[in-house]
Amino acid sequence: MSEAEETTSNALAIDSVQAILGKLESNDREFSGLSNSTRDSLRGALHLLIQQVIGTEREVELYEQSQRRRFAQFAYGLTHEINNPLANITGRADLLLRETKDPRHQKSLRTIIDSSMRAHEMLAEMMLAIQRPPLRLQPMDLRKPLNAWFSNLSDLMADRNLEWINHIDDDSLWCQADWGAMTEALLAGLRNAMDACQSGDAIEIVAERVESQSDSITSFEGSGTQEIRLAILDNGPGLTPDAQRLAWDVYYSGREAGRGLGIGLSKLQRIVEGHRGRVWIDSKPGQGCSLEIRLPWYRRASKDSKDHRGRNQK
Repeated sequence: MSEAEETTSNALAIDSVQAILGKLESNDREFSGLSNSTRDSLRGALHLLIQQVIGTEREVELYEQSQRRRFAQFAYGLTHEINNPLANITGRADLLLRETKDPRHQKSLRTIIDSSMRAHEMLAEMMLAIQRPPLRLQPMDLRKPLNAWFSNLSDLMADRNLEWINHIDDDSLWCQADWGAMTEALLAGLRNAMDACQSGDAIEIVAERVESQSDSITSFEGSGTQEIRLAILDNGPGLTPDAQRLAWDVYYSGREAGRGLGIGLSKLQRIVEGHRGRVWIDSKPGQGCSLEIRLPWYRRASKDSKDHRGRNQK
């Protein structure tokens, strides 16, 4: 049984037990012949069963989180160790390239340098995904940088023959953001959608202000109860429950080996959480995928901007 099937089975078991409890509490005729003491014993046993199922799921979740942290620490140290010999290889190859006049040797040495630099870039991506530097957050209205970013994506979409739809809300989208890091996050999400799509498929990006659906919204000082919604939607094949659960793990990739490290969504998650935001995936096999990002709306910056425009008009 897969983990997703086991989770579904546990949920069904809890539903069944709760249904029995409901009948027990409502004096259903199935239990009308039970004495009060037997009824109380049965009620206690059913509650205990629910707690055991929930407790087992929580223990598994905590163990998986611990394993992910240990693996991340190991990978972070490993990238440092591998970078040292890579720097040696690149440096020596560059020195030999300057000294040799043989075109064949020059070609081979350039290949060595390019491959070493590619490996170095991959390691740098890993290190950023595991432990990225602090973000430099500042108030900004996302509408202008998003419009500029969208205009640069048209050629990329055309090359893949993908339909390109974007919608930016007319309302202000002020938030506390590090735009460089946010660009990395959005690009990681967009690449994930593009890799899932085939020629002729459609990708939609939405940026709008919405009412918060979370009771525990983490806000900056000056934020309201609204949020900024950034969503990347595609009509690709969608994700299985197991793939959705593993999507945020560092180095998990649903593609075959050699087609990416699988660190994009992990990096995206770290960046969004660094903005005090939330991110999740809504998807079902065969029904496409929706990557949902929520950032706190910075109401104070929006108000200050309106006041500043008003003074200028006077």
